[in-house]
Amino acid sequence: MTRSETVITKMEHVEESLKDTLYRVEVIEKKLKTKLLTTENRERLENELEEVKEVLRRNEKKLQSLRKENSKSFIVAACLVFVCFLFYGLYLMIFENI
Repeated sequence: MTRSETVITKMEHVEESLKDTLYRVEVIEKKLKTKLLTTENRERLENELEEVKEVLRRNEKKLQSLRKENSKSFIVAACLVFVCFLFYGLYLMIFENI
């Protein structure tokens, strides 16, 4: 697929990834709460939990940057709309009096 993704689409993908990662963190934490784990399994789960939390932190940072980019795009669009209305108003003021 060569079509570039929009900011909104990227945000949706990152949010979906965040949901999956949060679910994975919950599952691992529930497994760690059981007392029937061997030390080897417990260490493996703790390491996996740290890795998953790191992925979670990266995705949260990526989502923040995408939201900033989206708000910048909105500000540019709002400014363009304002300028268009301004020019239209000036046009009406100047040429309606003739």
